[in-house]
Amino acid sequence: MELGGVRAISPRGLAEHGIHYLAGRAALSVRERTPGTVILLALRGTSTEFSIDTTAAAVLAFVKAEALWSRNQGEPWLQIGSGLVIAAPGIVRTLRCQGSWRAAITFVPREAMASFVPALPPDMQIFPDRRLLDRAMQTFIEGLLSGDERATAIERYALEQLIVEMSGAILLDRVGAAPGLGSPRAVLRDRAMAVIAQQCGDPSLTPSQVAREVQSSLRQLQLVFAEAENSVADEIRRQRARLARTLLGDSRYDVLSIEQVAKRAGFQSPMSLRRALAEAYKTTPRALRAQRHA
Repeated sequence: MELGGVRAISPRGLAEHGIHYLAGRAALSVRERTPGTVILLALRGTSTEFSIDTTAAAVLAFVKAEALWSRNQGEPWLQIGSGLVIAAPGIVRTLRCQGSWRAAITFVPREAMASFVPALPPDMQIFPDRRLLDRAMQTFIEGLLSGDERATAIERYALEQLIVEMSGAILLDRVGAAPGLGSPRAVLRDRAMAVIAQQCGDPSLTPSQVAREVQSSLRQLQLVFAEAENSVADEIRRQRARLARTLLGDSRYDVLSIEQVAKRAGFQSPMSLRRALAEAYKTTPRALRAQRHA
């Protein structure tokens, strides 16, 4: 595929993304755009049955169908509603769409989403209630896939960053409080995650400060994070690594030294930045810049 372009793909091309037809191939249209490491698909058709294997990517899909069923292998069909679908890497499901249907699907690499939420739910989740952010993302993706304009290198980079940020924000909003979604403890953790994501660039941000922001004791907040096998300090470091990765991947910040990038991302020293990037992304500041230039 020519970089930056949109193409129609066949069933074989769709299978490369872990989506396999099982029945009802007639009148099916599939378009693909790949701005960097994320993959965007627009599917439209009539009654169809197919299996989905999310392989190594997190999946956010916006599905609208007259009637929709889902099942795991060996289980009975379960009727579900249209809406936002979130699936962690490695989930296998069979879907059956009846009547006219359409879907806008985003595949985001596992490592990109790990900086937003430490873990995703073990099974596919469907959210029939639509919120402002996921409606905006759906409109954005469908717009990218509806035209044939070829994106420039700068546009591909910007599109990739926007899609990763929107996907991560949706995960924080929808499943950032898992496990125990909806419980008071989960709501507390969700609020803390939002504070960390917004303020991670402040070098004075500490677990104690996060606890004060969400009106909780530090001990209570630490227990809530421990339930998800995480800690407040680890989450602050993860979000700072995400911010640093964004700065290092943006040519506008090439004038900044590694030490200045570390400071802007909230790290106390370049060494702290290097350790965090190695832990979160298995890379270094110089390698991130060199990769973009290449």
